Amino acid sequence: MLDHKIELLQQVPLFAGLPASLLEAIAGAGEKQYFEANADLITQGEPGDTAFLILSGKAGCLRFVNGETYVEDLWPGTLVGELGMLIETVHALTVTASERLRALAIGRDAFRLVMEENPAIAKHISDRLVMRLHGLAAQLREVDNRLAGIEEAA
Repeated sequence: MLDHKIELLQQVPLFAGLPASLLEAIAGAGEKQYFEANADLITQGEPGDTAFLILSGKAGCLRFVNGETYVEDLWPGTLVGELGMLIETVHALTVTASERLRALAIGRDAFRLVMEENPAIAKHISDRLVMRLHGLAAQLREVDNRLAGIEEAA
């Protein structure tokens, strides 16, 4: 049976498809951290250098869609602040513990060491990020085409 952290890392899109041995290396780079209810894991506007994999408990993230505000529930297997473990960044949103939760904190320095020791992880992440960028480019082209259609109709 796989370790609980490995099972949860397998659910993270950024890590999906990595073999258990590499997921184990990533899990080994992290440290368990506990957050009480109402404590922020990450805070909008603050710099971040750590990603948090929710291991148990629940967090919430305030979202705005079509002028409406709602809280998105985040459950075990969710990785928040992932950009912080990769590059210097400022968080775009706040994630708050809804109840006491346990997370695996993966800091940038520790993660870089793991990637240096296991280049296959860096290659995998690079491939995943390229896929995301292609998807974003396709979405931007779609928006551009819609705007061009609106402009022509006017």
